[in-house]
Amino acid sequence: MASNLSGNVMLKHQDVTIERIEKFLSDTYFVRENLYGKLVSIKSSEAVKVKVSPKVGRISYKDAIQLEYKDTKIGESFGPSWTNYWFKVTIDVPIDWKDKTIYFIWNSSCEGLIWMNGIAIQGLTGGTWQDLREEYKLIENSKGGEHFEFYVEISCNGMFGVGKDGLINPCDPDRTFELIKAEIRVKNKEANELYMYLQMLYDIGKNFPKESLRKKQAIWVANDIINKCNVNDCKTFSKCISIAKEFFSQHNSDSQTKVWAVGHCHIDLCWLWSFEKSKEKCARSFSTQILYMDYYPQFKFTQSQAQAYQWTKENYPELYERIKEKVITGQFVPTGGTWVEMDGNLPSGESFIRQFLYGQRFFKKEFGKQCTEFFLPDTFGYSAQLPQVIRHMGIENFITQKLSWNNLNKFPHTTFLWEGIDGSTVLTHFPPADTYNSQADVKEIVMSSTNNKDIDRCNQSMLLYGNGDGGGGPTIPMIERLSILKDTDGIPKVEFSTPAEFFKQLEPHRSKLNKWVGELYFELHRGTYTSQATTKRGNRLCEIELHTTEMLTSYCELFVEGFKSPNLSKLWELVLLCQFHDALPGSSITVCYEDILKYHQQVLTECKNIITQCMNHITGTLLKIDSLPTENKPHSEFVLAFNANDFEISRVIEIPKSTKDIQAQYINAIQTSYNGLPLGTVTLPPNGFSAINISTTGDDRTINRKPIHPVTAIEKDDGSGDCLIENQFISMVIGSNGRVKSLIEKSSNREVIKEGGSLGNRLIIFDDTCLFWDAWDQEIFSLEKPLSILEGSCKIIEKGPLRCVIQVHYNSIGLPSGNGSVNQTIVVHFNSARVDFETNVNWNEAHKLLRVDFDTNIRAKNANYEIQFGHIERPTHYNTSWDFARFEVVGHKWADLSEYDFGMALLNDCKYGYSTLGGRIGLSLLRSPKSPDDTCDMGSHKFTYSIFPHRGSLQSASVIKEGYALNNNFYISETPFSLASATHIDKTFISTNKEAIIVDTIKKAEDDNSYVVRIYESFGGGTTFNFTTSILPIPFKSIIECNGLEEVNESSKSYSFNDTIKINPFEIKTFRFINN
Repeated sequence: MASNLSGNVMLKHQDVTIERIEKFLSDTYFVRENLYGKLVSIKSSEAVKVKVSPKVGRISYKDAIQLEYKDTKIGESFGPSWTNYWFKVTIDVPIDWKDKTIYFIWNSSCEGLIWMNGIAIQGLTGGTWQDLREEYKLIENSKGGEHFEFYVEISCNGMFGVGKDGLINPCDPDRTFELIKAEIRVKNKEANELYMYLQMLYDIGKNFPKESLRKKQAIWVANDIINKCNVNDCKTFSKCISIAKEFFSQHNSDSQTKVWAVGHCHIDLCWLWSFEKSKEKCARSFSTQILYMDYYPQFKFTQSQAQAYQWTKENYPELYERIKEKVITGQFVPTGGTWVEMDGNLPSGESFIRQFLYGQRFFKKEFGKQCTEFFLPDTFGYSAQLPQVIRHMGIENFITQKLSWNNLNKFPHTTFLWEGIDGSTVLTHFPPADTYNSQADVKEIVMSSTNNKDIDRCNQSMLLYGNGDGGGGPTIPMIERLSILKDTDGIPKVEFSTPAEFFKQLEPHRSKLNKWVGELYFELHRGTYTSQATTKRGNRLCEIELHTTEMLTSYCELFVEGFKSPNLSKLWELVLLCQFHDALPGSSITVCYEDILKYHQQVLTECKNIITQCMNHITGTLLKIDSLPTENKPHSEFVLAFNANDFEISRVIEIPKSTKDIQAQYINAIQTSYNGLPLGTVTLPPNGFSAINISTTGDDRTINRKPIHPVTAIEKDDGSGDCLIENQFISMVIGSNGRVKSLIEKSSNREVIKEGGSLGNRLIIFDDTCLFWDAWDQEIFSLEKPLSILEGSCKIIEKGPLRCVIQVHYNSIGLPSGNGSVNQTIVVHFNSARVDFETNVNWNEAHKLLRVDFDTNIRAKNANYEIQFGHIERPTHYNTSWDFARFEVVGHKWADLSEYDFGMALLNDCKYGYSTLGGRIGLSLLRSPKSPDDTCDMGSHKFTYSIFPHRGSLQSASVIKEGYALNNNFYISETPFSLASATHIDKTFISTNKEAIIVDTIKKAEDDNSYVVRIYESFGGGTTFNFTTSILPIPFKSIIECNGLEEVNESSKSYSFNDTIKINPFEIKTFRFINN
């Protein structure tokens, strides 16, 4: 009787079978018996001879081949961290390897680059991670006996730097890297092909739902292949491949999702490595992808960031020419449109504009066309003004995915219209595989369908695939998998694509899409609003100084004979580089911030020199400009003062020293500062200058006239040690410990500080230990754990009448380390309700957060926060998880908490992290994370925050003006000059007749002799306005509206200088001013 052999039929042991497939592919278990062990037919290390150079920095190929080389061997280690070595590799192919395809294998446990005949050929990534890239196809169809000589340059760092005992830990400066492989191989082609098919079958079996038909079929087919495969008999491989192909050749229906596969390489221009090392990463990544384009004509690779291309052009010119060739063929695709993938929260509005201006101009000049999509997959939140900026710069589409990392709420859309604060919309897509570094495996391809939240509206998804962060890009297995999975039943259809091709598929679905209005708030990495305070301060200062430099040089070119505006693009490019999304946010290693400090100092120094030159030029032309009467008139000493704000501003200043009668300045001073200098008051016109009479005697004196309503400061006589400061706008009590006990806004007779509350100017130290991402994350539970409130001691050091100053010294007892100091000068001027807290901190803490808050009587459901070119409302309550998630938010120069007809603004000169809950408004001042930079924020800091109580709305009370005034100092010439005492010179260059309309930028046009003026509506309401100037005759014959790229087209409107212009709420407008 015949028996039924049950072993011939797979039993229903699904989990066991899946593990069987896994072990058949394992590189660890049963390698002698499984398929993995048969992937290599033959290999030889004896055929490869390697010599090594001394350690070097990054040098050219030309210099490298002149180095002396000595023998080295497998097992030798190289270091320390960040050094480079060059290896001379000699290969003699064995005679009996005829007709073989031969691969060179190199693994030095670090990054490397193959050079042949002076050309960068392919990048290498050592180690054991999934980023491993250790093989290079040396030759196909070898004749046997070939001889090769070439070079390998290595950098002693891994793909993710040299962190000490962990990915994001501080750098280990003494890491070494072992050469573990240098050999040639012949691969078993059929074994490798079968291995890839089995991997995909395993992915289906492992990741599809348990009751999925295709899961069951995939497990059956894979199990059947294993049963039929004899790993010791290569003849069985072809039949097994046929079985796999039959499975993958079963096609989809027309309703299946279409996945547009975009090859991509995310290169952080700094992070766990320096800017310098990123230049090498660009070369390794780009050379590899160009090589793969030759292998696979269907393969397309997308790369953003003009800076990465510029570095390659400068340092690897031969490689750059090959990039340009592949751009022409359509395989190498520039994208993004910006100079770098910048932070999406912290740069100013003008910085956003410049990212696109310099990026798009670069792409147009180098490759003949601009980018059609904004590409920013890895930044830590997206300003509500970005949609308008994107559209203003000629782009309509946007790609990102970072919000998939949210730790509280899942973002509800995949493909949607994103609307900014002015109503501009951009078509937006979040690749539903929730990564910009997809491995292009079955799991992530399927996720591109199952996780598409708008699949009912638009059955199209983008897959961003390729190794990234540290560069690399797609691998050969990724490309081959996508080729096989072009149309397989149960798996979305796949097509190699570009961002532009993908958005063409989305466009017909636009009318069906949902709209998201306002910011794309990232519910993670809130600490990046505060980490690396010196960098954030440097960025703010550079933005301001470049603004001033452009305005002054534009003026001088118009009115100073022979003056030519310098090209400031290189300075801007340095600032834009430092706004990269791991630089400005504060999430990189120490060396990055050392570089950024140097870059910022370079920009500030060069701007200062240019500003000084301009001030001297303007001083030299004053008589010509104003036709001043000088004969038989008494003369006085003057200085030139320039105001780069688009507001008239009055300010108490230290009177510039006279060259004739310094003694009189001191004798006649109505107030001297606490450091002994005479004080005076200056009022300057918007975007303009005045000649300031610094004489303190005579009828024409203005700088030291007594105010009608002085400011006073007294110590209260009740023994409390409290100080009372009063001017015509406010009455304020500063407690003996430095806290604000009372603040009365006089016009409304309202008390700002909450009675029975926790007062104002509380400097609080919180525990700041996060869950993982140290420099990145500030967690809400930190606010549950205050450790101390700093206690100060006060004394009055200036008593008016121009300003009052209270000095507060906080002892170190409240600092957990017991090491450090906090000192403040609290300043109130006679002519403002603003109170400035000028703060100096010596900070030496670990995982601590310093915050200031003010507990107010104000009751409002929302607070307003300044962002780029406008402001937005956010809730002051935690009603929903979406509200709760925004416990720390971004604000630029100010945040305002107002109820009807009354409120208070909290302003700053270099901070960004705000929080408001109920009536309490606070500002994060300093953090102290220890990775990846263990020196983050250690040392001295100088900053100012201010409070501004007001009647009326933030608009009617001029909160916006106060933000600009706090952040922009006057520019005053160093050397006095003589003019008739009665001289009065006030010149406004270009302004408008409406306070709501802010002239944000005046600059020389990029391409011709016209001037570019950029304005925005700041109040949030539509209006009309006129440009104004006090310079006659008006130097401009016409004004032409253009886009942010300074492009004029057929629909561009033209105006005369005096025409009335309409503008919408929060709208940005750019104009070309055509000079006479």
